[in-house]
Amino acid sequence: MQHTFDSPVIAQMVLAAGADIAFAIAVGSALLAVGGAVRLRAMRTTLVVWLVLQGLYLPLQASVMSGMTLGDALPAIPLVITKSHFGLMWTIGTAAGFTALIAAFALRPATKKSTWTSLLMTGLIVVALAHAASTHAADAGNFSVAELVHFIHLLATAGWAGVVIAAAWPLRRTFTVTPNAVAHITRLSNVATLTFLFAIGTGLMNAYRGLGGSLVPLTNSLWGQLLQAKVLIAIVVITIGAINRFAFMKRIRMGDSRALPVFMRLVKVEAVLMLIVLMAAAVLGHSIPAAAG
Repeated sequence: MQHTFDSPVIAQMVLAAGADIAFAIAVGSALLAVGGAVRLRAMRTTLVVWLVLQGLYLPLQASVMSGMTLGDALPAIPLVITKSHFGLMWTIGTAAGFTALIAAFALRPATKKSTWTSLLMTGLIVVALAHAASTHAADAGNFSVAELVHFIHLLATAGWAGVVIAAAWPLRRTFTVTPNAVAHITRLSNVATLTFLFAIGTGLMNAYRGLGGSLVPLTNSLWGQLLQAKVLIAIVVITIGAINRFAFMKRIRMGDSRALPVFMRLVKVEAVLMLIVLMAAAVLGHSIPAAAG
């Protein structure tokens, strides 16, 4: 079965991929809780990017929902916001994103746990919940099992990808030149492992629902083929992560100075692959699941 995408949908995929990457880095930086001012800067920057992309996405959605060109659909935006389920979820998600951004700016490098930290995490959780409620998973109804599973999947995937991407780039020095590098690497590995377990478990449930309980659509539908690509990349990421956790982390703890550079190079490879996974997920999210096609 061949699938074609209109220009607004392709643009939505691009914006969604960028937003998902920005959100993942914000979540990952929050979960790692290391890096001081650099971590706060990473969260603030990515939340601003997420909010900008969220705003740009709205007129595209109005165009898709109305069937009009982007220019003609602009007057329909207030109607989309006030009269559609998507508009409600967009509003809730955007408000939660602003709340998280305010909390991120209120936090200080020395802050460990505070009301602002709780507000930040709550905002990020609500963003994921609103996102899940505006996807195909919501077709089963508000707060359905499918929607809640997808919500956990989105949040866990953002955490898994986010800690890896944040460690590879914005927070890299935290894991290489600080006195607590070993402790930070241990936290990175533990958080990545925990979020990976939730992401894989809920991902399997999402795949079962999207495929309609059959493996046939894996090969004869675009959705199934995209899912295969995403799973294969995830398997490579899991393999690299396992090598790092069970081989190089042990050597780092034993004081092997050669292990840390290798560990961080592998983290960077993981991060690149995670970016591809998030982009594939954005395309999947804007494609019709095999079960519905």
